[in-house]
Formats: sequence, C-alpha cells, structure tokens
Amino acid sequence: MMKKWKKWVASIVVSFSMVVVPVGMASAASAVQTLLYGAATMALAKQQLNKMDMAGQKKMLASTQAKTGVLKEEGYSDRLESIQKNIVHTGMIKRDYDVYANPSEELNAFETIGGVISVNKGMMDVLDDDELAFTLCHEMQHGEKKHAINGVLKSIGISTLIDVALGGNADLLDILLGSVAVNYIDNEVVTMDQEKQADALGFNVFKNTSYNVGGAAASMQFIYEKYGDLYTEGFKRVISPNNHPQMSSRIQKLAGRMSQWSGNHVQVGGDMVYVNALPVVRPAVSGDYSSRRRAFLVAGNLARVTHNVYGEAPKEDTVVVKPIGAVAPKTIADTNKTAKTVEPAAAEKKVPSPAVTVAAPPVWSITQSDSDISVNGLRIMTCAAGDDSAAIVKNLTAALDAKPMMVSKKEIQKQNKEWTQKYGYKEKDKKDKNKKSAAVKKDTKQDSPKDTQQQKQSEGQQTPAKAA
Repeated sequence: MMKKWKKWVASIVVSFSMVVVPVGMASAASAVQTLLYGAATMALAKQQLNKMDMAGQKKMLASTQAKTGVLKEEGYSDRLESIQKNIVHTGMIKRDYDVYANPSEELNAFETIGGVISVNKGMMDVLDDDELAFTLCHEMQHGEKKHAINGVLKSIGISTLIDVALGGNADLLDILLGSVAVNYIDNEVVTMDQEKQADALGFNVFKNTSYNVGGAAASMQFIYEKYGDLYTEGFKRVISPNNHPQMSSRIQKLAGRMSQWSGNHVQVGGDMVYVNALPVVRPAVSGDYSSRRRAFLVAGNLARVTHNVYGEAPKEDTVVVKPIGAVAPKTIADTNKTAKTVEPAAAEKKVPSPAVTVAAPPVWSITQSDSDISVNGLRIMTCAAGDDSAAIVKNLTAALDAKPMMVSKKEIQKQNKEWTQKYGYKEKDKKDKNKKSAAVKKDTKQDSPKDTQQQKQSEGQQTPAKAA
C-alpha cells in the first residue's frame, strides 16, 4: 500500500514538473510540488490512523495504560463500567469503548485513538455519577467524531510525514503514528469547535439516560471553581491559542440545553433556581458543593419532572404550555416573559372559530420525607444545613401551579454575571492574593475573619456524594 501511494504521489509531481513554464514560475512550481506531497501524505497518514482507530483498540489500550498507569481499586472500575452501560443503553453510541480509571489526581479525562477513554482518579473523587456520566458522554463524542485522529495529524510535522512516506517503509510510519498517538494524551490537540461539538452531541446522549441532566452544567461549574475560565484574551491568544471554549460560556450553554429539555419551565440564574419564572430555591453551600453547583443539580431534577409533563421545547425561547398528549390552544412565544394563548386566526375570515379543547392543568404532588423533597415521586433535593425546606416546598407549589413563563435570556445572563463578579474564580483568586500580601505585611499567623460564600465553596472534603 505504501509503495502505491509513493508511486501515485511521484507521478503527480513528475507530471506537473514536465509542464513547460516560464522561469519566473519555477518557485511556484516547487511550492505546488510540496503541497501535493503534503496533501497525499496526510491522506495516507489519516488512512493509517483510521485503521489503528478501528482495528488497533487492544494495542492502543495496552500502550495507553502503560503510559498512564491503571487504578487497581475495583470500586473505580465498577463505577465507570456501570455508567458506561447506562450510556450505551440509549442506543446512541455507535462504537465500542475501553474505559478505565488512572491514578492521576488531576481533574481530567481523555479519549484517544482506538476508542480508549481514561478518567483520572482526581476527577472521579469529586464528581458524582450524574456529573461523571456527562463527562463520559462528552469523551465518547470525541470518539464518535474521530477528533483524536485529526489531533494526532496536527501534532506531526508535514515534513516528517513526507520523509517517512517517501522512504517507502510502512512499518516506520506505523511506529511513528503509534508513538505520537500514545504521547498525544499529554498534549491533546482539540479545536474549540470540536469541544463545542462534543458538548452539544454529548448532551443529546446524556438527556436520554436516567441521569440528572443538571449534571452537565454542574460538572463544568466545579471545574470553573477550581481553575477559572481556562481561556485567554487579547494578545495572549496569539501566543497560546484557546482550544477550549470559555468555561463560563460552556456552563451557560449546557444550562440552556437543560432548560429547553424542561420545556423551558426550569432555569438557573446565578445560583437561583426558577420554575415558571418564579424563584424557588437558592441552595445552601454544602461541603464541596457550591450554591450554584447545587442549583444546577436541583434544576436538573426539576427539569425531568416538567419534561415528563411537557416534553422538550422546540426553541430556546419558547415555553411549552401544552402537556404531552393534550390538545390546547395555539400559542406564541413572548421571548422575554411568557407563552401567551391566542385566538385562532379563522375569525379574520368571518367564519366560526373551531372548537378548541383546553388541556387540564397538570397535577403536582409535592412531598417531603425527612430531608428529601420530591415532586411526582421524583426526589428533587436533599436539604442540607441552611436550606429552608418549608419555604422551598411553598415556593415549589406556587411555581409549578403558576402560568407557564420563563425568565428572559438577558436577565439570566445578568444574574450569571453578577454571581461571577461576586463569587467567581478571578474574584476568589484576587482575594487570596490580597490575604497573602496582608499576612506578609503583618507577619502574623492569625486566621482570616469570617468566611465568604466563595471561600466556603472551595473548602470541604472532595467527595462525589450527592448534595442535591
């Protein structure tokens, strides 16, 4: 196969070289020859990588595990296996994946050639199953779209590929590609568009599982609280280009997808959970779970409740007012406030309006057992210290019975910005630096005064136990 490619590339270049051209175009001819070699070699390398991706899974798994190490504790592998099975059960995953846990304490997970997915111990220790399930859905979409193949190709210089390809040694090319594929996990070359695609497609799979759809935004929220936006602005982008979308933007988009799945009845603005545009709960900080992270998990459970009644909204700014299976008046969406009922247009033609059956309002069963609050049999949240369960039940009752409405996108963005300014990563980092500076000046070992909410958010044991 390698010899055929070499002969094909050479014949194209020779044919081009035999064309009589003016001397002034000689340099252009040389440039075109280089482009031809490069294009053909990239095509060959991509073909070889596709072969490795589809048929070399066992070999890539062994090589990747040798590089990262494998976490031996069965609890981690059992947990990943269970989540993987639940995701595959959707029928939306088209290829097989080998998923394993590695001992790294960093917050990370990756997918590489051969459908190999690895999740760091550090990630598994701090995310609950709902959040971890979205992480796997995201990584599987990198595999479904073969993003690692393009990443490996980008990490190899064109000149290196040309030299190896024209050398006619197929084994050497396989060795080069295999080596780069294994080492690729240290420096993944994933484009911003690929990350956005993995988020979007990953959520489409995620919402079809039994997991809490709020886990998608909650997982990103936790990473944001630890590392910030992971995004550079201005001239820094030239020196170190962004290959991941701004974290706060990813959180907002995933929260928006959750809301749309709820029929646009459930939203999160800052750390406040809204149902039908009415505030329901601002969860208290609980251990390693910030108020906002818990808000996404509470909202995700509520989203399933309203989704079961109304289904998914067709657009991000349309509130569904018609319960599934019911016949209701036609509606139009008021993007800022509510979905309003309108009379049929038949009246304009001076003919009797057709009879319309108005759907009966849904029935909501809100119960509390110890610290758990449930709606229609689904647990919405487990109240922590600082949560006013009586007020939450009262707010839920009023909100679910209220007229279908949604908070405007502009208002949600405003509340998100206000939360970030008050409790966000940069603000926390600035406070920490100021405290360190003050401690040096005073040369004392006194503890800092009363904790702020954001400080509480960053404290506590790292545990994947549910907090919502």
